[in-house]
Amino acid sequence: MTGSYPPLSRPRRAVPAAVRELLVLRPMPSRRRSATVAAVCTAAPVLAGQALGQPVLGLLASTGALAALYGGRGTARQKAAAVAGAGLALAVGMAVGSALAGHALLAVVGTALWTAVVAALFAAVGARPPGLVMPVLVCSVGTGLPPGDTGRRALGVAVVAGLAVVLSWAVAARGAAPGGVLAQSAVDTRMRLRLALRSLPRSPFPWMAVRTGAAVGLAGAASLLCQVGRPYWAMATAAAAAVLARGSHAASANARAVLRGAGTAVGCLLAGALAALHPRGVAVAALLAALTFVIELVVARNYAVAMVFVTPLSVLLVTAASGASAVLALTGDRLLETVLGCVAAVVAGQLVTRRWAVRHRRRAVSDVRATVADVLREPSEPRHRAALLHARDRLRLVGERTAGERRGVRTAVAALDEAAAAALDLAGRVLDGPGGPPGPPTT
Repeated sequence: MTGSYPPLSRPRRAVPAAVRELLVLRPMPSRRRSATVAAVCTAAPVLAGQALGQPVLGLLASTGALAALYGGRGTARQKAAAVAGAGLALAVGMAVGSALAGHALLAVVGTALWTAVVAALFAAVGARPPGLVMPVLVCSVGTGLPPGDTGRRALGVAVVAGLAVVLSWAVAARGAAPGGVLAQSAVDTRMRLRLALRSLPRSPFPWMAVRTGAAVGLAGAASLLCQVGRPYWAMATAAAAAVLARGSHAASANARAVLRGAGTAVGCLLAGALAALHPRGVAVAALLAALTFVIELVVARNYAVAMVFVTPLSVLLVTAASGASAVLALTGDRLLETVLGCVAAVVAGQLVTRRWAVRHRRRAVSDVRATVADVLREPSEPRHRAALLHARDRLRLVGERTAGERRGVRTAVAALDEAAAAALDLAGRVLDGPGGPPGPPTT
């Protein structure tokens, strides 16, 4: 008698990470307060511009509300400082873009350089999502405006960003707890910021910034060669796809290209439906505020979902400011520009050599060992502990980034895995030892 066996089941194929990210909302702390601040700051200048007979200036100034997306966690002062820094970047971005308006090639070069500068600074300070995307988007939008009126445009963005700073501080201060813990946190943050900026030239961030700027420049040049509308969306797409958190690497560029493309495709359908209604007046302000609110809620949880709402936000700004009525052509241009930007980001993501990756990982290991020696020599000195914490974080970051590069680079840096693991273990044991976390500097 022959036994019966259950039918063999086919092995399941692993779902690519980029596809999984399309369907997952990552758990995050609630951002409803900052989303409300962003929505209010978006609607206010639009309504004020309409009341004062300057609707276009009001629409452009409303981009300053995007600063509210960068509040993050921490004390009220820390949140306000983060929003203020982002607002400054938005205002300068509008000034740079508007000054280059009317000069297509210069606009592409200038936006690429601006992207590289913002990428390095935002990476060094660990800016929260959406990172450098919004300053680059505002700069890119500025390049597509009629020439002139640069000062008023940048001032309008700065004023609205200032409103976002005040409201962010007020909202955060309501829930603030008194005492020295928050003061201590502020001291630690300032210390870490100084360390990050001081070590920027030795960090991998400058080359990561160059790669991101190259992606933006390549996307803008491709858009000009293909004569597709205006290159600003392609450049913003390249910036978004080329960066992830505090750096860029091939794997993140590839994944973000998928997320950006999928989100924009769906967003174009929503944008076409909203723009076809030809909203005017209060309706425009309400729609822009609602879109900004949703973007803030989801941008850190699922980037593709956020792009579903960033796309109609951009289309509504353009159509309301320019009076454009060819909605189908405009959304079609967005799709093609998105493809160009994603391809440029993927290409720029390959711009790294094995020598560069090995050098930076070896340097990060050496920095951890050197700061451990400083702590052991002067265990009561808080500066050394702060420097060790920073060096350990950078070693982890370098490891994550180089692990995401192409195969040849990954293989080359794998030879340092054991040394990196030993350095991280040593740093952890020293930081957990007597002295605790870094405290305020002694006088």
